[in-house]
Amino acid sequence: MRASVSPIGSEAAARLARAVPLTRRYKAAYGAGAMADGIVSAGFGFFLLFYLTAVCGMSGTMAGTAKLIALLVDAVADPAIGLASDRIRSRFGRRLPFMVGGLVPFACAFGLLFSIPPSLTGAPLFLYVTACLIVLRVSTSCFVLPFTAVGAEVTDDYRERASIVSYRLTFQNAGILCGVVLGLGVFMSGPAGLLGRENYIPFAWTCAAAIVLTGCIAIGAVYRAGPRLHAPSVDQTHFLAGFVREMVELSRNRSFLVLFGTVLTYFLAYSASVSLALHASRYFWKLDSFAIQMVLLSTTLGPLLGAPISAFALRYIEKRTLSICAFLAISLFLMWPPLFQLYGPHALMPSTAAVVLFVNGLLVGTAIMVGGIGFQSMLADTADEHEYLFGVRREGLFFSGLTLAFKAASGLGGLIAGLALDAIQFPTDIAAKGPDLAIPQEVLEKLALISGPLPAAFAAISPLFLLGYHLTRKRHARIILALEQRKQENVDAVGDRG
Repeated sequence: MRASVSPIGSEAAARLARAVPLTRRYKAAYGAGAMADGIVSAGFGFFLLFYLTAVCGMSGTMAGTAKLIALLVDAVADPAIGLASDRIRSRFGRRLPFMVGGLVPFACAFGLLFSIPPSLTGAPLFLYVTACLIVLRVSTSCFVLPFTAVGAEVTDDYRERASIVSYRLTFQNAGILCGVVLGLGVFMSGPAGLLGRENYIPFAWTCAAAIVLTGCIAIGAVYRAGPRLHAPSVDQTHFLAGFVREMVELSRNRSFLVLFGTVLTYFLAYSASVSLALHASRYFWKLDSFAIQMVLLSTTLGPLLGAPISAFALRYIEKRTLSICAFLAISLFLMWPPLFQLYGPHALMPSTAAVVLFVNGLLVGTAIMVGGIGFQSMLADTADEHEYLFGVRREGLFFSGLTLAFKAASGLGGLIAGLALDAIQFPTDIAAKGPDLAIPQEVLEKLALISGPLPAAFAAISPLFLLGYHLTRKRHARIILALEQRKQENVDAVGDRG
């Protein structure tokens, strides 16, 4: 019997199923879905702003505004999608219908975003980009939100959840690596590869095919996990009224608000940094395409060090403490290279800078992985706390809040990056002006400051929110025990009435 029917009996069976450890094979199949998200993150983060400004001729402000408009649509869509995936009843469970429905639009919108017809300029170009971004954001939410919520549902074990998050983030980084390699290593290789408009089309549709493939693998894994998942709570409230009530309850959950604030400030830093990475690498550091590829790839190698470090550290350190240390390390690693290049005793030559930036990027990726594992498993623990406090499970709504914060910060970070490029008068439409365009030294120095110290300042603020997070390992264990007792009492009450 699937988890979407027979509330008490199936919930008891699901509880027993969740006590069985997950296999590595299952975690890998589930984690494959994060590759789709990682591929989009690579295209959206590293390539999009450069493509729109340097290749297609949009101003940084207009490109950032298009991303912000898509964000405003997402601000409404994300919580609604999350709550709907918590409450829906179907023969395929709560999560699968959204994942299946969102996958193809998700892939197609990405392909179209990097296939802009050369004839589009001005307002038509702005409308085309905005429409693609809206479809991409909403369809991504339809796939990613239910997918991520499943990771919090398939087990109740404190450490097992951290393992699931580790697999998901590892595959997400593999997706970023795939996107960067396909871009800089295959389709945009060569001295002027980044400025060739025709190079982005096969890149985009190859990525779209990879998104569909990895998404289908994850859909299969979620389907097989059906017997382990929670059934939707019995709720006769109208969806709109229920939505308002759930948002009020969410605003009363201190742990969730702390995590929301952390995500908002951290991804503001992350989005601004990656949006300007290509500009800084190519024009301030003067790296060639191969060196840029290596530097960008270095952050995706973080799981090789971050996952085992996190697994070891979480045996002895609270998730909150580990995440705070990781976020502070990220801030330091973002800040020091451009400051050293500008104000240090000796400026680094491009060949030396490439090595330094590669090692520094590896450390950034390691810190991101360590912080991400601790942080995302904290959110899963907070979902248990929410059930304890309010009597309902809302993983979908929780992760929609996380995704909303991520996308809000990404939109604002992208807008800040675009405004900053225009503020320092960095040239646009470089592809038409020629790759040998001379850029004034003072503009390049300002580019270094907005691509490094500015994002680092936001990254340093994010861990301050975590000082208000008090859901420790011991408290979580007490909550799980209380929930088990509450559910057993409900089963006994039904038995007595029978």
